[in-house]
Amino acid sequence: MKVITEEEKNAENKAVLLGSVKGLAIGAMCSLGIYAAAKARFRPLLRMSASAKSATFVTPPLFFALVDAEKGNNKFDKEMYSHDEEEREKKVQRNVWNSMSTKEQIRSTLSSGKYKIITGIWALSLWGSWKLANRDQLLSKAQSFYNARMYAQFVTILLLLGSIGLSMKDEQKHRNTIGRDDYFSRILSAAKSREAAL
Repeated sequence: MKVITEEEKNAENKAVLLGSVKGLAIGAMCSLGIYAAAKARFRPLLRMSASAKSATFVTPPLFFALVDAEKGNNKFDKEMYSHDEEEREKKVQRNVWNSMSTKEQIRSTLSSGKYKIITGIWALSLWGSWKLANRDQLLSKAQSFYNARMYAQFVTILLLLGSIGLSMKDEQKHRNTIGRDDYFSRILSAAKSREAAL
């Protein structure tokens, strides 16, 4: 366990406090926005009981204060303690990226964003299947919807199988490289070498 100095403790407390104040401000703006919207469009919200009104006003500031306090603490820890290892990791990743061929870079980019790509293709398939099924003027809307659903299910199954295949390929690649590049063991060895130097 690392023993922290009084300065580090004060700096961490300040970061958490600033995050809390920021969250309180954001939450108060949300609460005021809720009440402004209620006055303008949602009048039944104003007829709530006093405890419901106070909960509606208090909940957003408390939620955002807690979340931003945690974010402030995490940001402080990241800036204070993981800077050297993070820079070294970025440099290693940059060197690996530069050593890849263009084809490998494209494959790596597609692999890292594969779920976004799959989700986009799935949404596009829903739209495309509706357009394809809706072209037939003889079918009713319910029949067109049924056909579109069947086309979309077919594409969804293909995407799921492709996703499983990509995950299995990544798992196999990870198993092959885990012995050569273990992040945790590098951190432990760096900590031991720093400890031995003291």
